[in-house]
Amino acid sequence: MASTIQNKILTRLLKSKKLKYSDIKPDETANDLFNYHLQFLVKKGLVLKEDDGYLLSPAGIKHIADEYPLNPRGEVANLFKVNVITIVSQNSKNGIQILNQIRGRHPSFGKKGVVGGSIHKGEEILVGASRKLVEETGLSAEFKILGFERRMLRAGDELFSDIIYCLCYADEVSGELKSKTEFGINEWVTMDEAIKNDAPKVDSIESISNILEAVKTGTVRKMPLFFHESQQIVE
Repeated sequence: MASTIQNKILTRLLKSKKLKYSDIKPDETANDLFNYHLQFLVKKGLVLKEDDGYLLSPAGIKHIADEYPLNPRGEVANLFKVNVITIVSQNSKNGIQILNQIRGRHPSFGKKGVVGGSIHKGEEILVGASRKLVEETGLSAEFKILGFERRMLRAGDELFSDIIYCLCYADEVSGELKSKTEFGINEWVTMDEAIKNDAPKVDSIESISNILEAVKTGTVRKMPLFFHESQQIVE
């Protein structure tokens, strides 16, 4: 387990592409103690040091992407997680719009697409979907489960993550959209832009594109419940 200071350092890097030395230092932490823990993370390979600052390494992103990254023997554990994807649409004078978010956190920092996040242990899927939407956007909605996708992401022969995504849909929302939260920047985009943003590629959920196409054609409510399994390779 990382120390409290190390967790604070990783948390600051979690929300940025790169930070300078002075921007990473936790408040009320002595310089020598902070430097010791920062260099420990660099030596451990979780943080990369470059000429213009510090950033999470691929191993660091993997570390913070898993709630319990190591077992007592020091082996990577608990890569299998359950997330929810909230696909939300609304009608406008210019046609159907889809709620999108520019991620403000790793492991998908800077990526733009539909909103999603982790389900809590013991939490019902639809309750989790509604909670995530409120937390990340300020909007409220009642969702319908459309299907599930298990995505295994590999870096060469190594398993990077293994997640089951519950894909949920809503077309009636209430509340005022928060344009920016700690999770990212939110906005309504056109249907064509939404499809492009979530087109199948590495670090994507392939079923999202199929659902968006069904929203576009007005057939989303008629989709049969599905399960899809995919494997993607990170270069």
